[in-house]
Amino acid sequence: MNNIDYRSLGEKVRHKRREAGYTQEKLAEICDISTGFLGHIESGTRAPSLETLYSIACALHSGIDYFIFDSAEDPDNLIEQIASSVRSKDPRSYARFCNTVRILAEHIDEI
Repeated sequence: MNNIDYRSLGEKVRHKRREAGYTQEKLAEICDISTGFLGHIESGTRAPSLETLYSIACALHSGIDYFIFDSAEDPDNLIEQIASSVRSKDPRSYARFCNTVRILAEHIDEI
């Protein structure tokens, strides 16, 4: 079993946090952790618990796999990358996107 690269995980957290427009203070507040601990996570010097990683992933509208695996580089993860960019849109646009994808998936054999 491979070890988790916490430095890479931290870089991904920092990237997603900045992409979302959050300061460390704001993300730490949302996740109910200290700003200092978030700084350690981002620098790779401390490992988050599964619960903390889940909280961060939810706050940043990402899957935990994005932070643990190299899924951001995986071309098979295109749908998640698209969904991630749509999540920042207004709720109606996001719902419309999800509904469209669901309908396409239901009728994929007909396309």
